[in-house]
Amino acid sequence: MYDFIVIGGGVIGTFLARELSHYEGSTILIEKEKDLSQIQTTHNSALVHSPVVTPPESGKLKSRLSREGNAVYHQVAGSLGVPVNKNGALMVASSYDDIPKLKEYLNKAKVRGIEDVSFLDYEALHQKEKNLNKSLVAGLDMPSAMTADTYKLTHAVANNAKKHGAAFALNEEVVSITHDGELFHVTTRSQSTYKARYVFNAAGTHNARIAGMIEKSVPYTMEPRRGDYYVLDASQKDFMKHTIFPLPTSKGKGVLIVPQPDGTIRLGPTSVYQKSLDDNTVSPKGLQEVRTNIDNLATNVPFDKVTRTYAGIRSTINKKDFYIKSSLEIPQFIHVAGIDSPGVTAAPAIARYTVEEILGEIETLQKKTTVDPLAQ
Repeated sequence: MYDFIVIGGGVIGTFLARELSHYEGSTILIEKEKDLSQIQTTHNSALVHSPVVTPPESGKLKSRLSREGNAVYHQVAGSLGVPVNKNGALMVASSYDDIPKLKEYLNKAKVRGIEDVSFLDYEALHQKEKNLNKSLVAGLDMPSAMTADTYKLTHAVANNAKKHGAAFALNEEVVSITHDGELFHVTTRSQSTYKARYVFNAAGTHNARIAGMIEKSVPYTMEPRRGDYYVLDASQKDFMKHTIFPLPTSKGKGVLIVPQPDGTIRLGPTSVYQKSLDDNTVSPKGLQEVRTNIDNLATNVPFDKVTRTYAGIRSTINKKDFYIKSSLEIPQFIHVAGIDSPGVTAAPAIARYTVEEILGEIETLQKKTTVDPLAQ
């Protein structure tokens, strides 16, 4: 029997297991794949966003937790041994009519106390990157942005959780959950049953499916969105140093240029609604959309040096913000749902918020005295 079961072995579930492992009580993470971070975590942009790009109107939790998460990465990435690229990001405008929108992001950031952001006029912007499209007229410099090797990140976080007593059960797909009034009984396809006092649903695109095993009415609907990407070979690492953002629209952050810690550069993603929770087939139409949008951001794009393409599915729900709440029926079942962008950025803060502010409301928690101070 365990105190805490975490369902889902992506970056969210793994950070959650790590956070729980720093408190008294026993924790196990259950993941349906044979390895951690095989779905959404390693099929995205691997970005640790600047908090500038998530103002409160993007969602209060998204705004708060992405800002806190960005700070955590700067504190612990080194101690966890995770490869990162502290390259910063540029938000760019393609029209002089868009400059007021850039300055609105800048001013809102300043009001929130975010000082590491500055306005770049045409000359200053193009001095930053020689391959930017000459049609781009201005930008914001956001130096706190970086990228991280999300596979190594998830495994480093898992190793820290194991160090503090957490267990991991891989290749275990959850097929049913019951509650006997005291304990949850979580059964997997292998016919194994895990018992615990609490269950945390961090199942990503399968959040609603898992929630439906407990909830009479699931409080959200999955609206998965597929994103297609190109990956440029590491030999092209000098093509672009910064992550390049177009000015966000109501549809999202758009197609980006994202240099990675290993020297490769990701180009994407698209954002296309689909019914399937699992189909991550690359779309030729999506790849063409990426090319068109990248050509608007940069010149001399070395598409002849593409090493691979891929697609990822975001666990978007029918709510603007993250959904991190206890079940109204059984409070010990805690939803950690709708964690789309900026999920990687917010992950460590999501874990802390879930444990301290959601679990902490219904359970008296005692921090372990043996927690490694370098990995707080």
